[in-house]
Formats: sequence, structure tokens, C-alpha cells
Amino acid sequence: MNSYFASFISTAMAVAAEHKLKWPTACDEEGRLYYHDRWNLTAAVGMSPPPTIWLSHIGYDRRGLNILNDLRRQQNLAAVPVHPLPSHWRDLYVATVVNEVFIKGRKPHGALGNVARWIKLLAAAAYPADPWQIDGEQVRMGYNAALLLSQSGKLASNYQMAVRLVIDGHHLADRPGLARSCLPLTTVEAQAAQAQVDAERKRVNGHVRVEKLRQELSERKGSQRLPEDKAFWELVRIVFTVEPATFSDAIRFEILKIALVTGLRAGELASLPADCLRWREYHDADGQPADRKCGIGRSLMLRHFAEKQPEGRRQSEMVLYEAAQHIPPMFEDVVVEAVERVRLITEPMRKRLRAQTASNRLLPEYRPHDLVPAHEAYVRISGSAMFSNLELPPDLLGRYRASYDPAVVEEIWRYQMDRINDLRFIPAVQYWSKYRSKGIIALRDRDGIPIHGNATWPDVYLRAGELEHLIHKHMPTKVPDGTPQRLASGQLLQAHDHLFLMPVRGLVEGRNGGIVDTTRYFAAGRISVEDIIDAVSAAQGISVFQRYGETPEDRALGLDPHHLRHVQNTELFRLGVSDAIITKRFNRRSVKQSHEYDHRSLLEDLDSIALPDVPTDALGPSARQTLGMILAGKVEGPIVEEFRQIQSREGDEAAFSYLEAEADGLHVTPYGFCLNSFTVDPCPKHLECFNGCRHLTRTEIDAERRALETLRERMQRTVDQILATAEPHRSIGWQNQFTHARTRLENIERTLMTTPGERPFPSGADLSRPLPQRSPATILNATGLPRGSDD
Repeated sequence: MNSYFASFISTAMAVAAEHKLKWPTACDEEGRLYYHDRWNLTAAVGMSPPPTIWLSHIGYDRRGLNILNDLRRQQNLAAVPVHPLPSHWRDLYVATVVNEVFIKGRKPHGALGNVARWIKLLAAAAYPADPWQIDGEQVRMGYNAALLLSQSGKLASNYQMAVRLVIDGHHLADRPGLARSCLPLTTVEAQAAQAQVDAERKRVNGHVRVEKLRQELSERKGSQRLPEDKAFWELVRIVFTVEPATFSDAIRFEILKIALVTGLRAGELASLPADCLRWREYHDADGQPADRKCGIGRSLMLRHFAEKQPEGRRQSEMVLYEAAQHIPPMFEDVVVEAVERVRLITEPMRKRLRAQTASNRLLPEYRPHDLVPAHEAYVRISGSAMFSNLELPPDLLGRYRASYDPAVVEEIWRYQMDRINDLRFIPAVQYWSKYRSKGIIALRDRDGIPIHGNATWPDVYLRAGELEHLIHKHMPTKVPDGTPQRLASGQLLQAHDHLFLMPVRGLVEGRNGGIVDTTRYFAAGRISVEDIIDAVSAAQGISVFQRYGETPEDRALGLDPHHLRHVQNTELFRLGVSDAIITKRFNRRSVKQSHEYDHRSLLEDLDSIALPDVPTDALGPSARQTLGMILAGKVEGPIVEEFRQIQSREGDEAAFSYLEAEADGLHVTPYGFCLNSFTVDPCPKHLECFNGCRHLTRTEIDAERRALETLRERMQRTVDQILATAEPHRSIGWQNQFTHARTRLENIERTLMTTPGERPFPSGADLSRPLPQRSPATILNATGLPRGSDD
């Protein structure tokens, strides 16, 4: 064991002890921790469920192990048995979780799934070696197992990241640079999987193919981070025009409406407080409402808890950082109506959750010894509003689907109760008979005496305390979580203070169009981030597209809810909103972050540039685009120089006339912008701008930098190849080849170091000028004598 590994483990143990977490050692034969030894990471960092993230397994990753053993058999190696991780690997796995969650401040779900998981796969690949003894071949075997785990390529990228950050980053192994060994095998499957990894990296990093880099003015940069047009507008159609079929979908529709007009993250939507509307009044110097003098008299702000804030962590604890977003007047009605509707239909759940928190009981309406009618107990425990087989009138059911108003739910209850003596309690009878037959709970008469024979419905009761015991023991996943969340100010936000409450495991809605009784069902809780993501994702099979799409094509649509944030960011830029305002709106720390979300097309970029007042027919579209780039300082060239000289000598009108005649377009190359007129002759150095041309201008486009880096690597290999060859064995003319490659390499390096918007070679040569026409050398002109000379 090296000193770095020992220090990494001891530090993690100390941090775990500070959080009162017992270092896991005891587990079953497959690596599952015993119940009381599990770590509740959600509670440890001060977060509130759903979901609850546990560290509960310290064995090998089963899926990865199966694939890895197949690879080991192909290499005549013994299969790794299914058992707990060896002790040092176990310590490394747990220490990685501690490092990611408590030291780096990552959320538990991401720490386990994106980083720590791959320590398990690496342990299997290195079996039986200890962590500090691993070598490149073992790392490569684990990488190839990760390649075959998923078709997307993301898992293999995460494996490589874990090796780089954990093993290499902390110098835990005796051999450095092990992440470089994450290479695919030569098999067809491995090579195909690696292609997916490369594609995934390009997608995540926002890169596009260089040859397709904004060749048209309408092409957007980073368009893969925007939702498909059809998916976006189909989502708008669904949430604003379709009647939700379930109570849960009604909540989801209102969430998605707010997401569309605010661009909040999924986590920020899930944590919205019920008290989220803030109105601000504006007055003039005399104290009168500003709208009386053509100003803004009142504006709406949405109170929320911003994610990714430095203030969101305090002493290794996740806390909620309060922020507010101004709502444009055109969207005020959408937000207010959504919030008020959710408050209305969730109010009974909010009251019950508040009472449960205060009393620390599941059925606070009753004392533990109270008797609850069996049909009412069925509604409270199962959540189904229908305790009988009675059919509801269509108008009553229609009013419920149209509003999900608690008052209509109460009407459904009264409709059944008015006919209780004539009903057959089919659902309730079956439900409680099942539990009585297993000896889990006793059915009682009105005096509380257990019934041993046939029960006479509806005169059957259950004791409230026994119902609560049944829930805790046999339905633990239904128990509402009342854990409060701490704000950065130190105050606590209780579970019932959240806006979006949902029935916990409200499965009745998915069974034959069932109705959930939100006024009596005991289990309510906060909506989860995963629920919001799944509501619009095409991957899970439960999205609003699949439930409400009109055609098979519509039902196959999906989008990432975070892409709605990109849409709004881009639209604000397109409308000319200041980047400082956009940055403040989305709770960012720098303007640069907002520009990373800017996906405007080049044409929209040019539209945002204010042009001088000129007659509308003075410039054509191409010339206006070119003028915009000139005024923005984005391009240089002979046309730009001549334009400025004419403008200074003869004024704007003459300069615009020249520009209209000469500027035949803006040229976008893989290496930057070029503005030149190639109407008569093509550029003699086409796509060699990087080699010292004075007209080349760098941009902020990532793909441009990538193209230059690729070119630099090629030139570097050429130089290295020449130098690696002994001079007697070099080809004829190697000096010219070497000078040619080295000059280009130096120019590429200079281009890469140039700030976007600047010219790498302001004093360089004009490579756009035609090559001089030279007459072929002959004996006659070589002598310098005119033809016919007698000398």
C-alpha cells in the first residue's frame, strides 16, 4: 500500500465519522449491507426525499461482472466470483463515495452512479490485485466491459472519468496515467461501442463536425441542446389544450407550464414552495403608483430555491438557497393560474401532511384506539375514491376530470355514502379479507370486538392504531416523508410547505382509470425530480407524449426538460435582452455561463447588431450582414479596409454603395471568419488561412478550436516523424518538408492562442491576392537580351 492510498482512506474515514456514519464492514455473501449498517446519503447531506439514496451494497456490480467475466474467459482468465469486494477495494469504494458527496459536494445519486459504481467494475477487472497494484491492461479490460454495458457510450465515458479523477487524480496506484489505457479492443463490438463513446463526447461538449460548421446563416450553434421543434410544440399543445386524465397528470401539466415560461431546472421546479408568488409595487417620487405615469406599477416574481449556488452548501450539508425570478407580464397569468390551481387541488393533502408532521402519526384524524369504518379505512389506505362497485354519473365523473377539485371528490364520497345500504363493497371486501386471512389485522364490529366468522358489511371496523402498524410494517414505501429541509438562512422548510404534492404510490390511477381520493388518502409527499424528467422523456415509456399524443409519431417524441432552459436563454438573447439580465434571471455567477446557453443562428446574431440609419434599399441582405460583422469588429480584409477609407473620405452613402457592389458574402471557414471578394478569382490559399493570412479572424465556436487542434496534431506528427528518422535515411527535400511543417505548426499555435474576435496575423501576408503570373524561363529571356540582338 502506498502512502497516497492510505491517506485517501484515512481522510474518508475521518469525514464519515464527523457525519456519524459507521464505516461499513459487515455484509451478506453478495455484498448487501445489513439494514442498520446502510448509509442514508440523502439524510446525511440534508436533502429530503423523494428519492432516498442509500449506500447499501459493497459487492461487485452484477451487470458489469457478467460482461467482464465473458471478456476474461475470452482471454483464458478465471471468472470473478460473486462475493463482496475485497477489503481494500471495499474501503476505496466507500472512500470514493465520501469524497464525492461530502468533500466535493456532489449529489448522492450522481456520486454513486457516475463515479463510485466504476470502482466496483475496476475491482473486478483487477481481481485479485489490490487497488495500488493495478496496471493498464486491467484498466483496459474494465473499460471494454463498460463499453458493452450500454449502447449510448456514456457509461464507458464515466468509467474513464472515474479512473482519471479517482485513481490518477489522487495517485492511488503505483503506475501513473492509467486513464490513458481506456482503449477499445480490436473486436467489431468494441470498435462500434467506441464510436458511440466518441459521438457522446462530441454531443456533451457541444462539438459538431468541422465540415458542417455553420455553413448556412440559419444553422444554430449547439443545436443538439435545444428540443426538437415538433416535440416542443407538441408539449405546448398537450399542457395548454388537453384535459389531463389523472390527478397526477394534472400536477405534471402545471409543472410543465411553469417550466416553459421560466426555464427553471427540474430540481428547482420540484422544490418550489407553496408560498412562491411575490408581487412588487412601484411608485414615483410622490408615492403614486408608477403605472399612472406610463410606468410599471406592479410586477410578479417567482420565489424558488436555486441550484448550483455556492451558498447551497454549508459544512458538507445541502441547504436551499432562496432566489426570485421576475416573470414577464405576458406570462404572469400562466404562472398565477398554475400556482393557484395546484394550491387548490393539493390543499387537503397539505393539511394532512401538516397534521402528520405535528402529531408524528399517519392517521392524525383518529386516536389510536378509535374504530374506523372498513370502507373508509380502505379509501384512506389504498387511496381509491371508489370503495364499492358503483358506477358514477357521467356528469359527476366529467366534472372531476375537468377540475380535480376537492369539492367534487367530496361529492363522489357523498354519492356512495347516500347509497351505502344498497352497495356491494367489492373492492373493500377483497382488500381487507386478504389482510385478515394472513393474520395481519383484525376486523371488528362496532364495539371493537374481533369478528371471527363472516363479516356483515358495512358494519365492519378496524382500529386506527392497528392500521398505522400495518402501514409501517407492510407498506413502508407508502409512509410519507416529513423530513424538513434547511434553508441557507437557517430556517426549516417543512414537507407541507412545498407546492407540488403528489399521492405517494398512487397506483389506483393507473388501474382502469381509477380515482384517487386526495381528501382522505393518508400518503402524500413532494414530487420527485425523476417524475418531472420521466414526464417528458421518451426513454421511460410513461411520458405525456405517449399518453396524450395524437399520432404514433407524436407518441414517440420526447425531450430533456433542461433543454427548455436553453430555449428561453436563446430566445432572450434573440430579443436583445442584456446578457447581464439573463445571467441574473437564471441565478448564474458569470455572463460567460449565459453565452454557453446561447444557440442563436449566425443570422440572428447579425440581426442583434444595430446598423446605422440608411435607406432600406441602399443595402441588400448580403451587404447588411457583412456590415453588421464589420461594425461588430468580427471581420477584417481588403474590403473592410477599403470600406473604411471610403467612409472617412466620402461619407456613409459612398461607402455603402461600395459595400453593396463588392461584398458578395461572409465566408465561414473551419478556422475562423474571412471577408473578401472572390467574385472574379477564387482564393489561391483556400482553407490555408491559418498559415499567416492577415484576414483570418478567430471566433468563439468550439468546433473551430477543435479543427485547429486536430490540424496541430497532424503537423506535430509530421515534424516528429521527420526528426525521428536518422538524417542519412531521410528523403530528398526533407529540409523543405520540415520547414513547411514547422512554419505551419507555429502559425496554428499562434492562431489557437488568439482571443476570439481578434486576428492572429494582423501584420501577416495577404494570402487572398492572386499569385503573380510568371513567363516560363527560356534560354532567350535568361540572357536578358532582346530577340534579334546581334550581340
